[in-house]
Order: sequence, then C-alpha cells, then structure tokens
Amino acid sequence: MKRFKEDGFLIREFFKTQQKILKGIFWEKRLFWAKFLIGFSFVVLWLRFFYLQVVKYPYYFKKAKERSVVNYVIKAPRGEIVTSDGVVVATNRAVFQLYLDPELIKNKEDEVLYKLSKILGEDFGSLKERYYLAKKTFLGRVLIKRNLNWDEVAKIMVRRYYLPGVKIEVESERFYPYGEAYFHLLGYISKITLEEYKILKEKGYSMEDYIGRMGIERAFEERLKGKNGVIEIERDAYGRLGKEINRILPVPGEDLVITVNHNLQMKAYELLKDKKGAIVALSPKDGSILAMVSSPSIDPQKFIDGFTQEEWERVNSSPEKPFLNRALQAYPPGSTYKIITAIAALKSGIVSSINNTVFCPGYFRMGSRIFRCWEAKGHGSVNFIKAIAYSCDVYFYTLASKLDVDYLAEVSKEWGLGKTTGLGWSEEKEGLIPNRAWKEKTFKEPWYQGETVVMGIGQGYLLVTPLQMARVYMAIANGGYLYKPYVVKRIRTLDGKIIEIDPQIEKKLTLDQQHWNWIKEGLLEVVKIGTGRAAFIPGLNVAGKTGTAQVVSLAFKKIKALEHHAWFVSYAGYSDPEIVSAILVEHGGHGGSAAAPLARELYKSFFGIKEPEKIISETKEETLSDENQ
Repeated sequence: MKRFKEDGFLIREFFKTQQKILKGIFWEKRLFWAKFLIGFSFVVLWLRFFYLQVVKYPYYFKKAKERSVVNYVIKAPRGEIVTSDGVVVATNRAVFQLYLDPELIKNKEDEVLYKLSKILGEDFGSLKERYYLAKKTFLGRVLIKRNLNWDEVAKIMVRRYYLPGVKIEVESERFYPYGEAYFHLLGYISKITLEEYKILKEKGYSMEDYIGRMGIERAFEERLKGKNGVIEIERDAYGRLGKEINRILPVPGEDLVITVNHNLQMKAYELLKDKKGAIVALSPKDGSILAMVSSPSIDPQKFIDGFTQEEWERVNSSPEKPFLNRALQAYPPGSTYKIITAIAALKSGIVSSINNTVFCPGYFRMGSRIFRCWEAKGHGSVNFIKAIAYSCDVYFYTLASKLDVDYLAEVSKEWGLGKTTGLGWSEEKEGLIPNRAWKEKTFKEPWYQGETVVMGIGQGYLLVTPLQMARVYMAIANGGYLYKPYVVKRIRTLDGKIIEIDPQIEKKLTLDQQHWNWIKEGLLEVVKIGTGRAAFIPGLNVAGKTGTAQVVSLAFKKIKALEHHAWFVSYAGYSDPEIVSAILVEHGGHGGSAAAPLARELYKSFFGIKEPEKIISETKEETLSDENQ
C-alpha cells in the first residue's frame, strides 16, 4: 500500500514537471514568434522607409516642389523682320500682361474676378464672361488683360496678397508698325491650339505660345520662334505667389532681312487702296520679291490685340475675302497670256518672219463659229509687233488655230505656269493649264480646236497667278532666266553670324536671239503706241502687256461685281530692266485704263521720279474697250 502511494506520488510529480516543461516551451515559442514578428515589422518598416526616402526621393521631391513651386513660361521674343532698305516691319514691344491661373484658385474664381473688376474698373459680369470663355478656349493660364498701364500694375501689386493665382508678367509682344500694308507678305501670329500643342510641345512650344499663320511668319516659323525661358515662383497653401526662386532667360528668335523695298511696298499698298486686287514686283536680276500687296487687307496687330465679336464676324464672313493673298490666287490671264501663244508660234515655226501679216476685219471665223476681236471695226493688216502692241485678238486667234493644245500647254508649263513658283508658301495656288487629257478626265469630253483658239488669247479654262505672270515677264526681261521667287535674303543668327540666301535658277529658257528681240520690241510698243500707253514714262523704258480677263459674257459686264479683271504685266529700266511687276485689279474693267496707270506710279516711285508727268495718251482708254485688250 505504501509502495502504491509512493508510485502515485511520483506519477503526479512527473506530470506536474512535464506540464511545467511543456508550458515553458509553449511560452518560449510564443515569445520567439512575437520577437520575430516585431523584428520583421521593423525590417519591413525600415525597408519601406529606405524605399520612400532614398529610392523614391527624386519622385517625391519633384511632387513636393510642384506643390510649393509654380513654373511659368517666359515667352521668347520673335525675331525681327527688316526690309532691304533697313525698315523694321515686324518687331516686339514690352507690355504688362495680367494672367490668372485657374489651377491656383479652384472654387475661388468668382471671388478673385470680383476683386480684379473693382481694381481695373471693369464690369464684373463682362470680366467673368471673358475669363470663362478664354478658359474654355485656351490652355494653361488665362490672359485677363493685356498691355496694363502703370497705375493698374501698381494697384494690383499692392493687393497681390489677397489675389491668389494672379500674376503680372512683362512680356515681349509682336508688333507690326505698318499694319495692313504688310499683312499678306508678313502674315500674322495667333495662339497655339490644343492639337498644335500636342504636336509641337516636343519642339519647345508652350501652351501660351503664338505661332505663325501665313506669309513669312509661317514659312520661317522655326527661325523666328526662339526658345522660351522659365521662371520658378514659390506658392503657399492658399495659392498665393511668393518670391522668385529661379529664372532661365528666353533665347530670342533669329532676325530676317527681306528683299522687299519698303517705299515700293507702301506705294503699292497706296495704289490698291479701295480696290480689290494685287501687285507683285520682282527683280529680274535674281527673282527677289521687291513688293507684294493684296487688297483688301487686315491689320495683323488685331490678331494680338484681339477682335471684338462684331469685328471678327465682319472680317471672317466678308464677301471681299481679305484673308486671300490675291498675288498667289489664280485668275484668267486675259491678253497677258498672248505672249505665251506668241512664243509657242515662234518655237513651232508658225511665225517665221516679223513681217508676216494677218488681216483683222474685227472677227475670226472657224467653221460655223465666229470669234470677235475687241476692236469691232478691226485692226486691218497687222504683223507680229503690231499685234502685240494693239493686242489684236484676230492675229492670236489665227496663231492658236494652227497650234496643238498639248503643245501650247507644254510651252506654258515650260515657262512656269500650271504649278507653284517655288516660293514655298502654303497659300500659293498652282493655277490651271488645260490640255486634252485634263478635259477628258474632268468633263469626259474631247478637246475642240475652238477651245484652243479661245485659250490663245488667255480665256477659257486657263488660270494663272499674278506671281506666275510676273515670272514669265521676268524671264523675258532677263533673257530667259526663270528664277524661283524668294523674299528672305539673309538671316542673322544669335551668335552674330549672317546666313546669306542665294537666288535659285529653276531653268534657263531658250529662244533664238531674233525671237527674243521681236518679243521685247512688241512689248515696248505696247507702252509707246499701244494699249499700255498709260504706263509710259519719258526717259524710262517700260515694256509690258495689258490684259482684260472676261468674267462673264458682255451682256452682264456693266454690273460691277461681274466686271472684267484688269491686268498689266510689265518691266522697266534705263539701260537694262531693273523691276518686273504684275498688277491685277479685280473687276477693274480694262487693263489699259485700270492697271497700266498703277504701274506708271509704281515705277515712278521705284526710280525716284518725282516730277508730275504729262498724260501721254490723249485718246481715252475707253476707246480701247474690250474684254481681251
């Protein structure tokens, strides 16, 4: 019994000891895992801390900076444009611009706008309407008011603590001192669109940039643009702007020296005042553009200063189409094209002698059709020189009736018609030189020889630009050198280097020297005794060709809007030609009375002839009235 009790005691002690041991092991395991989890958590936290503070430091530094620092673009001044005689026709001026940043004043826009309206003395409703309209239209900051005066700047600056998101910038703004006179030549600039920004942002354009839209501003955008600068400004939690942290100055665009003669350009603009038309003048020595004016025009400054709603609707929907550069638009050439018909006849041997004559009774008969001369009573017997001088339709009907239209089209294209001139402007039209294939493709009809007869005097399907016709007569003036027209003669780079732009000869046209002489003699006679007498200047050799391009049939020509287009294409000089011009007056009537007198005034200005000249022609140009003169 005693033994049994001892054994029971030992068993109980054993189990007690075992429980103590197991309990100790259990707590040790729990403690171990607790320690492990705590240690692991510290390791994870440390790794996360390392990742955020070290690995992601640049990212969060940038984010923090974005919250505390605002970057604004400093727009680069565009390069200046200077004429060959040293007149600055496109420059920049410093102006105070008032901006409002929508990102900094969310839910406070009306409050800030109300304060600004009181400071600027403007109606709150109209300011608010202008802001929200601009916010929808443009990207980035909104230009609230441009060209602030000193008083307005001072009032805003002393209150800027209460005007979050408001910033006054001194910016370079494009300035066109001669307004409408240079619109179609220089073009204009306007705010970049969202679609354009997406494409051009890689080239350094900002959401606030302006971009060239037409003319030189567009063609030389990359040269004129420059490189924008950046300004970094502190901002507090309320969106208020503080001190300037950093400033990277903009790099101005490159300056352009153009071939244009300023006095000639202004004279051409003056001559076309209150008319629709174009004047383009070239140098026959290298194809450089001496003047280019189209009328009606627009002041390019308005695209920067801004149009009122009424002004924009009036300009944009005007039947006068002031945006069109008429020097680069296509028109029927009228009798100015007869010189091409003459060249084709000379090259093909149809005209072999200057004394070959055609009798003009006032009409030309082909089969059952009758084609009338502008001189109803006829010119009588005319030779090559007299036909050009008096613009005899019957003579050129006769030549054209012997020519194949495809050959006439070939000669036309050889002389630069039917394609762009190489100027490189997007607004330039190709014109149209028809042939058999073109008519078959366009109308699904064959070509008739009667259409060649009409084409021979510059009517029918023919379309040419004033610049193209100026090139034709330039090649006659200089003996066959068909230059590509150009308008920029040198570029001034930022490091002071000068890049000269050399003239380019597209081709050298060939004719027998005798033929060159005949053509030039005929064109001189046009001004001495013929249809272009209104362009005559004593002591100066002026040679050219009038043209009156028929718009509709004669029955309707008394209606001004349907009146014929008046042309005069010519060149002038003393011993050698120094200037070529093409003048077009839309619905002006007759070339001899509407366009030739303008050429006379243009040449007087170019050559510095100041004395008033005696009117040469006592016979009024109305006596030369016909659509093909």
